This record gives sequence, C-alpha cells and structure tokens, in this order.
Amino acid sequence: MQPCCTRRQALATLTSLGALAVSSGPTSTTNAGAMLWAQAGGLPADENKRWRGSALGNLYPFIKEEQQRTRQRLAFLNQRPKDLEAWKAECRVKVFDALAYRPEPCRPDAQILERVDTGDYIRERLTFHTAPNVTVPAFLLVPKGAKFPAPAVVALHDHSGDYYWGKEKIIETENEHPTIVASRKRHYDSVSYPATLARHGYIVLTIDMYYFGDRRLILDEDLERGVNDHSKVESEDLIGQINDRNGKTEHVVYKNMIDAGITWAGVLAWDDLRSVDYLVTRPEVDPRRIACTGLSVGGFRANFLAGLDPRIKAACVVGWMTSFRDLLPRYESYTVPAGWPPGLLDDLDYPDVGTLTMPNPLMVVHGRQDTLFPPDGVRSAFDTLGKCYEAIGKPERFQTLTFDGPHKYPLEAQQRMMAWFDRWV
Repeated sequence: MQPCCTRRQALATLTSLGALAVSSGPTSTTNAGAMLWAQAGGLPADENKRWRGSALGNLYPFIKEEQQRTRQRLAFLNQRPKDLEAWKAECRVKVFDALAYRPEPCRPDAQILERVDTGDYIRERLTFHTAPNVTVPAFLLVPKGAKFPAPAVVALHDHSGDYYWGKEKIIETENEHPTIVASRKRHYDSVSYPATLARHGYIVLTIDMYYFGDRRLILDEDLERGVNDHSKVESEDLIGQINDRNGKTEHVVYKNMIDAGITWAGVLAWDDLRSVDYLVTRPEVDPRRIACTGLSVGGFRANFLAGLDPRIKAACVVGWMTSFRDLLPRYESYTVPAGWPPGLLDDLDYPDVGTLTMPNPLMVVHGRQDTLFPPDGVRSAFDTLGKCYEAIGKPERFQTLTFDGPHKYPLEAQQRMMAWFDRWV
C-alpha cells in the first residue's frame, strides 16, 4: 500500500469527491482587496444540481438553512465595541465555553530527554504536562550565542494526512525518514522553518498535536503485531497503512470526544496555550516577545492561540483562513479534525476569533490554488480582518501574502513571516 501522504489524499479517502487538482507557479503578493481568486480545484457549488453537488445531498438544505441563521452577534464589526479589552474578554469566555475542554491547571513538570548540539542551536527533546494526566512530547530549539532572554515562537505542525509524524514534520533532525523528507519538500519547500528561526535568534517550541506523532492512534492489534508501538520506526509501506487507517478513524475519535463532552478543537487550543505556559518558565525566553505560526491545521491552531492568549504578540496563519459560513455546500469534509466548536458560530466566525488578537499584528498566507477552502470564504475572512484592523486605526498590523500555488508554506512566506516577527516581536 502506498503512503497516504497528503491531507488532500486523506480527505479524498474519507469523501466521494475524488482527487483534488492543484497547480503551482511563480509566487506573487497582493493586498487583500486586490486579489485575483481562482476557483478551488473545480469544486464550486453546482447550480444545475438540486442539492448543488453537496456531499450532504438531500440533507444539505436543512443544515445550510440552520447555518445561515447564525448571527455572529459578538463579531467586532457587529458590536463596534468602544472598549476593545472588555469585548475581547467577553468573547474569550464564549470561545472557551464552546471549546468545552478546561482541565485542572498543573505545572509543566518538564523532563529533558535529550540535548543535541546542531552547531547553530541546541535541540532539546522533552515532555511536559498540559493537564494532570496529559504528557506532551516536544522539541525546543535554543539558539547558541543569542542575547538572552530571547524572543520565542510556537511552531505548529500541519495535518497533511500523515499521522505517524508530528513535530518531526517541521523540526530538522539527523537521518530523517524518507516520508519526512518528501512531506517537507511538498509543504515547506524542503526547509525546516523552525531551524531557520533558531539560526536567526528565536527560541522555537514545537509539540506533537493530539492524534499525531508520539500521540497518534495505536490499537491493541498493533501491539499484538509488534508494530506502531514507538519501539522502532516503521517502513514507508507500513507508515502508509497506519496513516490510511488513522485517517479513516478520525471521525470516530471526533464523534466520541463530542459524546464525552469535550471537543477536539478544545484539546488543541488547550495544549497550545499550555505550551506558552512552558515557554515562559524557561529563563532563556523573553515572556514579552512570543509569536506563533503554523500551516494548515497548524494555521487553525495559530489563529486560536493568538486570539485567546494575549502573550502572543504576533502571529502568522498559513493555509487556513476562511469564513465557516462558506464551507457549505462543497467543502463539508475539510474541517477534520479540528472542526468548529458547537454553537460558537452564533457568536463568532473563524476570522472573528483571529480579531481577538487585536491590536497585536496578524499576517495571513494563502495559496490561490489551495483546494481546501472556498475562494468566497477566504475572501470574506480577509475582508473581515482588514476592516477590523482599519476600525481600530492599525491597518498596518494586518498583512496578507497570497501566492499562485497550492496548500503549502512556501519559502517566500517563511521569509516574510520572519520579517514580520522581526518587526513586531
């Protein structure tokens, strides 16, 4: 079995929409208001069909109608609050309530498992607690020769349909597995941007997202077969089988988390917030200068982290910015595993969560050939964010970068991200 390497391929396995076409080309940058939008992979709504080609079929009209009833009543552009901080506090309460995951606070109690001198920086492999019963594996990069305390970045890895790896997708290590090399080439132009940041003087923390890497799904049958048990690195073929299996099981895990009274998005947000808690315990880190960035579901996480944690002084969201109201009728499947917290859309849309970071700077990157999000939804989100920053008199603190390419974090965007952080962090 060939590895299911990309998020598009994983989603295609889960849906009946088929393969998603992408194209690439020279990059270009524009302002949000002047974008030229390509239709996403031939998946616009089909107005000639009764249910517009939706995977929801005859269930689409009811669900769409209910979605459109939502008001986004707390959105900045609807509230026009005079007291920005009071408005953010009210909104954050709503977001945390909808995320439905708030375990007992605990100390990180970090354990350093390994230190490697790479020449330019020290790479630490460690674990720390985000909840009393939750231990999170991580890498921390500490630049050599930096002036401490130094600025820090929380780097959030992607989904890409590759569950076997987590933090390793973006953290440079020795003797990397061929599947990591291929994934990084496809999604990051073969560059480990956390390593670039570390060489530039930033401390960088990357954790394994829930369900990925050392936190991936392992079944009893795996242990019985002696595979997928962390005792060894599997072959490319077996990694492909594990990724395929775990992709098909995502919706089962998601449903049972909801039934248990928590949300997947809540777990992600909580772990990322507690990652900042760990960073500020490190004497090398300047707690007044912390940023975050990520691609795909990493971008989803960066948006929530920046919106919910005022300690994040600048953010760069890559490959995940849309209005959730525009996902129906042809993008229904493309929100796994994070999903949208139940009930939150009546208060805030996804870009509205991003506005909670105001007046802190926010940069958003999007490929015009990205097939995961509807062009109307991306355009709407960019418009919302731009208007909000203009309304507070800080238009220079919101920036967009668009490029004529697919769902990725290209080198140009990585360079612009670092310049953005140098300016604001």
